[in-house]
Amino acid sequence: MKKTRILTLPAVAAVSLLALTGCFQLPPVGGTTTDTSTEDTGSEDTGSEGTDSGAESEAPEEGASVELAGTAWSGSDSVGNAMDLVLEEDGTVLLNDWNGENWDEPSDTWVVEGDQITMFISGIRDIQSLEYTGTAALDTMSLTGVDGNGDSGYDLTLTQG
Repeated sequence: MKKTRILTLPAVAAVSLLALTGCFQLPPVGGTTTDTSTEDTGSEDTGSEGTDSGAESEAPEEGASVELAGTAWSGSDSVGNAMDLVLEEDGTVLLNDWNGENWDEPSDTWVVEGDQITMFISGIRDIQSLEYTGTAALDTMSLTGVDGNGDSGYDLTLTQG
């Protein structure tokens, strides 16, 4: 009995260490950007609300990131998948509507790296998942998608609002 107790503690410690090591290898959850420069942050946003800068598009400069956390979008892809979604601040995608169904999988995620967005939708019948990628922007985004079988052709247009 005493030997068992002595061996149990190192075994529990080893299992805990393995579990924590696995967590460190997970990819980061979206919702934040990897652009760490702060040179222009605040200088363009401060005092610009409610003013007309004359710009017709709100697309970022090439390579710049866009803050999309908390924004709502709707649209459909080229094969007819209609969706209404929110890019939540924790990096998950809340699908309020997917082809007429409420579709909210915890593994649906999004991330912006530089000026590129990647959105992953899982649990889709027959094709397992869809991964949409493209240039992150406000107002309208045009993304291309690949399904879980490796098939492409899922061009997606999303409109903010």
